Amino acid sequence: MKIRKGENILFLSEDKKFEKIIKYEPSKEVHTHLGKVVLPENLKYGEKLSSSKGKIFYVLKPSLSDMMMKIKRKTTIIYPKDAGFIILELGIKNGSKVCEVGTGSGAFLTLISSIVGSKGKVYTFERRKDFYELSKNNLFNYGLSKNIEFNLRDVEKEGFPKIKVDAVFIDVPEPWKLIKFVPEILKPGHTLGSLSPNIEQIQKTKEEMEKNGFVRIRVYEILLREIMVRKIGTRPREFGIVHTAYLIFGNLLK
Repeated sequence: MKIRKGENILFLSEDKKFEKIIKYEPSKEVHTHLGKVVLPENLKYGEKLSSSKGKIFYVLKPSLSDMMMKIKRKTTIIYPKDAGFIILELGIKNGSKVCEVGTGSGAFLTLISSIVGSKGKVYTFERRKDFYELSKNNLFNYGLSKNIEFNLRDVEKEGFPKIKVDAVFIDVPEPWKLIKFVPEILKPGHTLGSLSPNIEQIQKTKEEMEKNGFVRIRVYEILLREIMVRKIGTRPREFGIVHTAYLIFGNLLK
C-alpha cells in the first residue's frame, strides 16, 4: 500500500538499534548513526531502504502500542500492557464518549481517540499548562485531535463542565479527591476506572467510590514478560516492565 504524504511510519534498522516514528515526506532525509536515508517517492510499507553507510532499514506500519511508547513525553505514561485491559474494562468502543482526567503527555489519549473514532468523543482534562500544550501537539502530530476536546482545568477545584459520558478514567496522584464529581457526568451502570502506582492510593480511592454510589469494585495488577525465542535456550528476557500500577474499576448506581 502506497504511503500518503504526512502519514506516520515506523522506521527500523535491520539490527534494531534505530527505531523511530517519523512523518513520511518524499525526498525527506532521515539522519541516523547508521547513515543518512532519503525517503523515495511512492514509498510503500514493507519496503527496505539502504543508508549512506549501506545499512538496511525497514519501513513498517506503526501499531497503537508503538505510537503510545514513542510519544514525546514529560510524564510517566500508561503502558500498553495496562492500556488494553483498561479499554476492555471501561467498555470503550467505536462511538463512545469518554472522559479522561490527567492528560499528561497524551499516550493513553492516543489509544482512546483511535478506538472511539470519528463518531466518538474524548473529553480530556489537564491542570498543568505545559502538559496540556504537549499533549495537544502530540495528538495533532499523530492526526488524532479531531475527536478530542482538550481542557486546561483543575477538576479537583472546579469539577466537570456539563457533559455526559459512557466511561471515565482518572490518572492523577490523588484520584479519590475527584470521585465525588464523577456521578455528575457518568451514565448510570457505566464504569469508572483509575490507575495508581501505590496500594495506599487504591485503598483511599475505593473508600470514596463506595461513598459515592459505585459497586462491583475490583482491583487488578497486570504483569507482562517478553520471551526470547532461540534455537537453544528459549526463555524470558532478563529485564522487563513488571509493576507499573494498580488498576481499580467500579460501576455507578443510579
